[in-house]
This record gives sequence, C-alpha cells and structure tokens, in this order.
Amino acid sequence: MLAGCGAEDVANCAALRRSAPEKALEHCNRAVESRLVWSTKKAQARVDRGALHSDRGDWGAAIADFTRAIDSGKLAPRILVAAYYDRGSARLQKGELDAGIEDLDEAIRLDPLYADAFANLALAWRMKGQLEQSLAEANAALKITPRHARALLQRGATYLVQADVARALADLDEAIRLEPGLQAAWNVRGLLRRATRDWDRALADFDQAVKLGPRDAGALRNRASVLVLKRDFDHALIDLDASLKLDPRSTEALLRRAAIYGERGDLNRMRADQNAAAALQQATK
Repeated sequence: MLAGCGAEDVANCAALRRSAPEKALEHCNRAVESRLVWSTKKAQARVDRGALHSDRGDWGAAIADFTRAIDSGKLAPRILVAAYYDRGSARLQKGELDAGIEDLDEAIRLDPLYADAFANLALAWRMKGQLEQSLAEANAALKITPRHARALLQRGATYLVQADVARALADLDEAIRLEPGLQAAWNVRGLLRRATRDWDRALADFDQAVKLGPRDAGALRNRASVLVLKRDFDHALIDLDASLKLDPRSTEALLRRAAIYGERGDLNRMRADQNAAAALQQATK
C-alpha cells in the first residue's frame, strides 16, 4: 500500500542519488508529479531532485526545484536549512553571487553552526574580490569544525590570490590530507605550484584533479598549460580538445590551442582558433 502511495519513489529519489543517479531522477520525477505524493513528501522530493540536478551541473533546474520546495512552506526545519544552502551553492555556480550569498546567510541564520555554509561564503566573497571577508568566513567555518577540508581549501585559495604562498600551501596540503578526494584542492594546489614554477609537481596535482573530475574543463585547461610549458604539445592538444568539448566557449582554451598550432606552423588552424576566441570576446562585451 505504501508503494502504491508513492513512498517507494520518494525513498529511492534520495537513496539512489550516488549509486544510480538516472534511476534516482526517474523516481524523483514520479514523486514530484504524482498526485499521491503531497505536502512534506513532495517538498522533500523537490529538494532531492534539485540535488540531482546540481550533481549534473544543471544549475537552473536545481534552483527551480529548491525554490519550489522552499516556497511551499512544507519543509521540515532541518531540510529547509539544507535547501537554502543547496540553492545558494547552485546560485554561486551559476554566477548569481549576491543571491547565493543571501541564501547562504539565511542557512546560517537558521543554523549558526553550519560550517559548510560558511565555507561556501568564503568562496562567494573571494569571487566578489573581497578577500578579507572571504578569510573571515573560512575562519568562522574552521572555528566550528577545525578539520573542515573545504574551509581549508577556500582559505588556501584566498591566500593564494593574496600571494601568501606558504600559508596557501599549508592549508591546501592539510585539506588534501583530510579529504584526498577533494578534487578542487588538487586543482588549486596545482595552480600554486604552477605559479612557483614547480612544473612537475604542478602536473602531478593536475593529473589527480583530472582523475577525480574528468569532466572538469578547467582542470584539463590547467594541465594543458603545464604540458605546454614542458613543451609536450601532443598531450596538451588532447587536453585542450577535451576541454573545448566540455566548454566550447572557453577563449583561454582556444588561444592556448592557437598558440600550439602557431608553434607547429599550422597557421590555418591557428587563425581559426584566434578568430573563434575573438568572436566570443566580442559577444561578451
């Protein structure tokens, strides 16, 4: 009887998120669309479906689901906090920084010990160029949870922007030690090592970043940049081609690839990439 009332779809919507995300999405869709699922269960299903959309990088769909769930007024307090956090995080990824900060602030108002929200605020304020505020948010997260790997990552990344290499490296090393699967920490440490001209260790960090996030176009571009410095143009081209399949509007990748074609005397391909990059830059003005 419970299965007939949509309980199975509601349960599997969340339970299968990691092991079988496509199946989970099917269950979420049925739970959200079913007339037999209502009130708190339907709102919960929207939050779970929003999380699945976030996993896929579909930020607009994720934000829409989180918004419907929040606006329903049917979420339990603990889930409401998570919905504000998740929507705020999705908004940061979509470039909606002020709206993202507003949501993360609301999550913290509802739960002042929400270290994850402070860590994401550190990211948001760095993206806005307010580095001292970014450090303050990361430190707030670390005061609550001293071994918070993502807060260490965010603080390390901000130290790197400030050119405080020693403190940045210490935080990034500790973040990776605490959470070896934290892909962004490997990527940022690679950027630090590239900046200090430690090409081999930078390449090793970017290798791990790509291994953990094979669809991260930025990590592929970063690895290509080091391969170019090491004059390994063949592998750099492989990475740039892969990154452009994932992010065709990357002027950085186009210009890096154009430079390689220029080195090789392939002037037609060089000009084609340069023209494509120029067109993208013009379109964003």
